[in-house]
Amino acid sequence: MKHKFAFFVCLIMTVSYGQGVIQGTVIDKESRQPLAFANLSVKDSNQRMVCDVNGKFSLIGASKNAVLVCSHVGYEKGEFHVDEKNSKAILIELMMSHNELVEVVVGGDNPANAIISKVIANKELNNPERLQTFQYSSYNKIIYDYNSQNKNDSVNIRLKLKGSHFFMMESVTQRKFMKPDLSEEVVLATKVSGFKNPSFASVATDFQPFSFYQDNIKFFNVNYLNPISKGSLKKYKFHLEDTLINEKDTVFIISYKPKKHKNFDGLKGLLYINSNKYAVQNVIATPAEKGKIDIKIQQKYSLIEGVYWFPEQLNFAIQFNEFPKKEMPMIIDGKTYISEVKINLPLEKKKFSSQLARLEEDATTKDSVFWKKHRIESLSSVDVKTYRVIDSIGEKMNFDIYLTYFEKILQKKWPLKYVDIDLSKTLLYNKYEGLRIGSGFYTNEAVSKKITLGGFMGYGVKDELFKYGGEFVVHVSKKNEFDLGVYYQDDLMETGGYGKDLNRKLFFDYRKFIGYQYDYIKQLGLSVHFRSFDYFLWDIRLNQTDTDPKYLYEFNDNGTSFTQYKNTSVRLNLRFAYKEKFINSFNQNISTGTKYPILYLSYTRGVKNLLGGNFDYNKTELALEHSFYIKSLGNTSYRLEGGYIDNTLPYGLLFTGEGSYDKGVPFIMENTFQTMAPYEFLSNRYVNLFWSHNFGGLLFKQQKFQPILSWHNNMGWGALSRVETHQFIEFKTKNKLFLETGLQLDNLIKLNYMNLADIGFGAGGYYRYGYYTNPEFKDNVAFKFTLNFSIK
Repeated sequence: MKHKFAFFVCLIMTVSYGQGVIQGTVIDKESRQPLAFANLSVKDSNQRMVCDVNGKFSLIGASKNAVLVCSHVGYEKGEFHVDEKNSKAILIELMMSHNELVEVVVGGDNPANAIISKVIANKELNNPERLQTFQYSSYNKIIYDYNSQNKNDSVNIRLKLKGSHFFMMESVTQRKFMKPDLSEEVVLATKVSGFKNPSFASVATDFQPFSFYQDNIKFFNVNYLNPISKGSLKKYKFHLEDTLINEKDTVFIISYKPKKHKNFDGLKGLLYINSNKYAVQNVIATPAEKGKIDIKIQQKYSLIEGVYWFPEQLNFAIQFNEFPKKEMPMIIDGKTYISEVKINLPLEKKKFSSQLARLEEDATTKDSVFWKKHRIESLSSVDVKTYRVIDSIGEKMNFDIYLTYFEKILQKKWPLKYVDIDLSKTLLYNKYEGLRIGSGFYTNEAVSKKITLGGFMGYGVKDELFKYGGEFVVHVSKKNEFDLGVYYQDDLMETGGYGKDLNRKLFFDYRKFIGYQYDYIKQLGLSVHFRSFDYFLWDIRLNQTDTDPKYLYEFNDNGTSFTQYKNTSVRLNLRFAYKEKFINSFNQNISTGTKYPILYLSYTRGVKNLLGGNFDYNKTELALEHSFYIKSLGNTSYRLEGGYIDNTLPYGLLFTGEGSYDKGVPFIMENTFQTMAPYEFLSNRYVNLFWSHNFGGLLFKQQKFQPILSWHNNMGWGALSRVETHQFIEFKTKNKLFLETGLQLDNLIKLNYMNLADIGFGAGGYYRYGYYTNPEFKDNVAFKFTLNFSIK
């Protein structure tokens, strides 16, 4: 049925029977969409008001024979004659204007700039997330539809869906907040058309920020400069469109858009500024540049306790401009109503969890009495029909099964009836094995929620060897991610401990493809995995490993030679992410990241003569990585790492593998040296720094050609004790500083992907210089390609 659904708009008029009350809605005549914050006045009177975020208004004490004058920035002014028959359900339609308004300048100064300056000066005072604490409840509603410009398509879609929306979801939440950044939102109820047990829900901040006071407004991973941030007067053009004078306050309506020839990601829209503390009362914002996906937000604020400006309603509209096709784009309309606001409550830090949002266990089972009580906006007849129609389709097609598949894919699994296929162990490739044909199978929740039993098997086409293994895991606590396990494997391990536990985080990692130097291991181990104090993730393992290098090598230590060896070790891996936040959705905790650096620690203690182990040693690796956005400059990332081993060990247990230069796989590989061969250097102690700055689209903005520029600087130092112990294998030591720098240009070429995004192809050039410069210039230069997705 996809490609044949239609957009269907239904406006519900609030009916009131009170004497002298005039109610209605203001809409765009062509799109039939409500016009948020339209200005309304009664002709020949002092009555004036601003419609709400849904374009609705309610005038009390007005004459039933009044003439309403309505205006909105960018629209022709309209009048509406009220009579007894229509006073409770007035529909005012405004036509879009094609005339550019003339900017008002008094004495050479732009009055809008003076107002915006006061808004910026009062940002900290009016920002709700600068309050000590607050708490509120919210009702969220999201509707998915197709907006067909072809009447025949619209008719066909309506027939297919029997007059309902394509998709709809609701939720009721409670949120609490403590300055500076403690936040927790509990989803009390969730209801999703087509699903009996949805494991996800909508919250107020899914698609937009909670308030419009952040320096950068983030939509779909793009940071847009806020028009009320410091320095915005140099980059935005402001225009005072209208002034509304109420009994106590004045509301200034100001339009804004980026100035010409200013390269930055900007917004455009309207600001309604109240003279009471020069706070944002209403805001409309959308990206100034049109992309594959457009988003528009509308926010309304109200004065709480006569002192604090606080969000009252948050709306958003997302349009997929070319999906499924230009003539019939998909649109998503979301509304959040905030109520029961409480300011400066005596909240306790220890009662906040690391989960930004989580579902109550009974969130999917709330009855109609609960929903009737908490729905601030009643369901329309189309909404009711949506649940009836889509629920019946969902039951027939078993949507809940598809949801299970999606949940598993997020965990790199593919579910079968009683087992899951481990996608991370399916059809692997590296230069030593070539293609590894095989997979892994592990029991799932249908067998037991407390125990997982399974294993993997694979055959290397090039090395003609079978690899296999198995494990048994007891899940002690899902909340604390506490698991106990025992495992065995006959498998390959890439030489060098470099980054094995600290760096290889990606499911799809080019660095895995270029590996060609491996040890064959037979390993038996015990494992303990758990999370503590919210931010600490621990993994402890006791391993007994027999190692057989699959390359010509001999380790000669004080007259004792090894070609094969045994290693018994206890290893501790720790990840510490201070104030990392999670969203509990799709039956798992999904990290939203942290603004602080993330610390990784790996410590291994080798024990000689324990279970036949040949070596005594201490091996420590540390890594610190951080990424942060700098207003008007872009995003900076770095990774600082180092390692130390206190004893002489065989090649495979030392540090190597930090290079990623391979002519056959010419792709940029994050946190590696782009001009260094994979195993060029060998160390038992090292320090590396990988630093990059992404300017985004700040430097180039030429219509559709907007490449993204990144600048990279990498450096490293290492040393190796007793070089003579390693026989029959080539390597270097980097006891001088290794240096390289590079420039990367993404999105040089864009190809449309399913009308949802662009696949961007880019390239980068890196230059190796300093002490380890190669004799030939061409050997110091590496040209590599990049691949990314973009909605701009």
